Order: sequence, then C-alpha cells, then structure tokens
Amino acid sequence: MAVHIQAIKALAPEDYQLIEKEHALLEKFLNDLKNACACSKTDKSPDCSQCDHETQTSCQGRLPSFLYYVIDLATDHFEHEEAIMLNRPHVTEDYEYFRIHRQAHADILEKLNALVDACFALDRENDTAEIYIRFYNTLSGIFEEHDNSFDDPFIFSTKN
Repeated sequence: MAVHIQAIKALAPEDYQLIEKEHALLEKFLNDLKNACACSKTDKSPDCSQCDHETQTSCQGRLPSFLYYVIDLATDHFEHEEAIMLNRPHVTEDYEYFRIHRQAHADILEKLNALVDACFALDRENDTAEIYIRFYNTLSGIFEEHDNSFDDPFIFSTKN
C-alpha cells in the first residue's frame, strides 16, 4: 500500500498524525499477514504438509483473527477519514466526491466481508498458506486501488 507521504503532510497536524498512525497499522497488518504462515513466505509453491502439526494448527488458528481484525482496522480508518473530509470547508455529506468516496469505503467493507467468507470456505479445501497468500494479495490490491483512486486525490486537494 502506497503511503503517499508528501500528500498526507498537507493535512492539519492532528489529522496527519491520525492518518499516519492508521496507515502504519494497516502496513503492519499487511506485513504481519504476509509473514504469518511460514509456508506462505517461501519461493516455492506453498505446502503446509511440510510443517509439523503444531505449526499447521497455529497458522490455522491465527487466520480468523487476521480476517476479522482487518475489517475493524478498515472500518475505524474509513470513519476517521470521512470525518476529516467533512471538516474541510467545502465538503458536506451531499458533496458528490464525498458521497462517491464514502460509497467506495462501503464497497471495500463489503469486499472484505466477502473475502472473509471466501477464506473460511477455502480453509476446508486448501492449504492454510495458500489462503494467507490469496488474502494478502487481494487486500493489498484493494487498498492500493483505493489509495490511487480516492485517498491520494483527496489528500492532494487539502493543499489549498
């Protein structure tokens, strides 16, 4: 996920600190997710059968926490981001860009919930490592697309 540091610095100091903190949490989450399963970090095709029972159980047991934690992180971040937007002098709930941005947040949360459901369905069929890899790749793509489409343009607009 691109953190668009130059644009973020144009925000008010308290908004800047909040966004920086939340982006750091999202970055840490993605990094932890990427490294959560030993088998998902290898250059080879993931194969959980190479791990001992305890390692497999640990990876499987941690997966639900990752799945639900990202929804909490994203929800909090989106609420804060929308509040910051609404504090801008020209932005109201009727402002078209705000409504589109808010809808994008709702769409992401819907995608995240569907992704969680899909990961639980995969858990019965695939190696846990494969689920971690798919979850990480999909999440990274979702957040990167949102940054490029909405966050960067909004934050750059705060420069005036």
